[in-house]
Amino acid sequence: MSEQENSNTLRGGCLEFPAKPMRRAGDLLLARVGGALGLAFLIGDSRLGILLWVAVTAGHVRSLIFGLFGLWVGDITGRLIGVLDRPALGGGVRANAILGAVAVAWLTSGSYTPLETEIVLATLAASAAGLITAALMRALAETLLPPMVLGFSIVAGILFTLFPLWVQSASSTLLVWPAPVNAWADAQIFIRSLGSLVFSPTLEVGIIVGLALLLWSRIIVFTGFAGWLAGALTSIQLQGLSVPFYWQPASYNFFIAGMALGAAYFLPGWPSLGLAVVGGMGAAVLAALIQHMEPAWAFLPLPAIGIIWICLTAFTLTKDEALIRRNERHNIPPEQAWAYAVDHVRRFGSHEPLLVVPLTGAVQITQGFNGRLSHSGAWRYALDFQRPPGESIWEALVTAPTSGTVERVRDNIPDNELGVCNYAENWGNYVLLRMDQGGWVLLAHLKQSSIAVIAGTRVELGAYLGKVGNSGRSPVPHLHLQVQNSPHMGAPASPFRLANYETRLAERGIGSFWRESGVPQEQTVLAASWPEPETYQILTSLAPGSAVWTVAVTGRLPSRFRQPNRRGKIEHITTRLDMEGQHILTSCFGGGLVLHLDPDAWRIRELHKLRAPLLRLLALAIPSIPYAARSAMEWYEPALAWAFVANSFSLSLWPYRRLPLPEMRCMCLETPNTETRTLVVESIPVRQSSLLPTKITCTFQRLRGPVKVEAVFETGSVIYTQLSFEPGLPF
Repeated sequence: MSEQENSNTLRGGCLEFPAKPMRRAGDLLLARVGGALGLAFLIGDSRLGILLWVAVTAGHVRSLIFGLFGLWVGDITGRLIGVLDRPALGGGVRANAILGAVAVAWLTSGSYTPLETEIVLATLAASAAGLITAALMRALAETLLPPMVLGFSIVAGILFTLFPLWVQSASSTLLVWPAPVNAWADAQIFIRSLGSLVFSPTLEVGIIVGLALLLWSRIIVFTGFAGWLAGALTSIQLQGLSVPFYWQPASYNFFIAGMALGAAYFLPGWPSLGLAVVGGMGAAVLAALIQHMEPAWAFLPLPAIGIIWICLTAFTLTKDEALIRRNERHNIPPEQAWAYAVDHVRRFGSHEPLLVVPLTGAVQITQGFNGRLSHSGAWRYALDFQRPPGESIWEALVTAPTSGTVERVRDNIPDNELGVCNYAENWGNYVLLRMDQGGWVLLAHLKQSSIAVIAGTRVELGAYLGKVGNSGRSPVPHLHLQVQNSPHMGAPASPFRLANYETRLAERGIGSFWRESGVPQEQTVLAASWPEPETYQILTSLAPGSAVWTVAVTGRLPSRFRQPNRRGKIEHITTRLDMEGQHILTSCFGGGLVLHLDPDAWRIRELHKLRAPLLRLLALAIPSIPYAARSAMEWYEPALAWAFVANSFSLSLWPYRRLPLPEMRCMCLETPNTETRTLVVESIPVRQSSLLPTKITCTFQRLRGPVKVEAVFETGSVIYTQLSFEPGLPF
């Protein structure tokens, strides 16, 4: 045993992980071999891809040999054309090359073809499938359509057309498909169909493929089965209408369409479940049509690809306003992707542009979205800023609410007298910015001759633009802010949100309320949030290293917050930086947090298989901490679903439940000062539950990050205290 392995010893009941994990050659091989085949089955975990190789082997060892040969050919082909670093969900170059070689293995299994001929055919099929896939990837790069396994399907269809006798000989070795006369027969058809993509429609292969899919995601199997059931019922109805259709061998298309549309390419939920059903039905109709037109191509995955492409195109035309939202994270199971997407929407909205308040000091929203005066119709998405009552905003400095390039400027319109409008020049003096995040932002009614930028100027967030005036259609000095999808003046306005601002707590008269983003209502008094120096230093100085924590439990805790090892009173938390600069916190009990230091706040981005109660409490208590945090400041934070649910199975039910997701009310109890140098944050669930703590208090110090976490439950409490911290290497 090496020194590295010897150092990973049990200490205090748990394993101490090294601060810098080594990436072994085996990991690269696993990613290359398992990842390639996993993508063809919409699985983003390379380890489960190895299980699919087991399924290929269970069909026939010959298929394994040809598949590995196809992987090698696909690897060479991909290197020659330089696309191996761009894997695609649904099948990339390697995946199509593998399936092309496996198709040759099946096709020549009963033909007594010389080995040399089989090798040549496998080489041609694998390389052709890889080249066609690469061409599709490049042709579809600017679209929303994935190449999937179309390259393999084209090559296999050509082979089946050229060698019909081989197809007949190979098909004779397959078992006869049962008729759907009872539940057991239906179950056999479904299970066997899962192995059809690797030309092994047997119960054994189908079970292995189903197990791999189930381990990846419960939702993807659920939506796939919904699509399969809808397709099977549609096929039976077609047969009842005298349509000649042997649907059982092609029924895996229904399953692929269901899981792709219900969870893989769209976020899971009731709308996408309905789309999975539609996809299964559409795949059945397309399969019947292909079987009638070209029998040699009848049992390839073309129907699934066709209906997936149709739905992807049809249901993404309206972009962010679509009923069904795209799943943009394919490296994690769909239920986790749903949780992160919901969290992002609750924090920042559905991809609306985020703008900071373009003025310093306190301002009041005198007219908001759908305002009574002029913010209506196509221009209803706009905000008007003035000072609170008794103060004037005249000549207040206007700064860039986002980074971008100046598109257009007007600076020669005279300012109006109070109560008078210039109806000839609606916007008065203005600056129109083309935003880096897309779209244009207009700042209007500026003071004459105050604008300091010209068209074509590059401006960063917070750059000086001009001064507030009273030009154009403006009876009193104010600043008009809107976002639009066109550079033309008078173009319709688009939704947007203000980010990183705070409002007064009117009900108490003291303190402030911080918002990550939002659309403030009329008469709201707000101000841009600026970092508190001491708070900022504590939150941004978290150093890589290893910390030892002690645990003290009183009473009885809910099961998800109990220590995995009851005898262990010590827990090790390792902090490291990844190549993107994100902090990765891992526990000796398993799981980890991905922490990112965003421009406005400390924010927990992702959770990975949380088994450690301490990390679960941190994820619940401090999903975000603003750099502007100071005593008596409050904010509401959506608790990440992974931190709330007990396990991944429970998370799989959330997209279809109407229950509210947990939310925490956070408050800064203590601001760092020269004496204590500690930051204390208290978090309380908005909706109390016996499964959640009634209160969590977290204490932070410079370099060490969180040093104390105290959680109070209805039946007990737990206190985690950082006993020691040893700085380590960053990566």
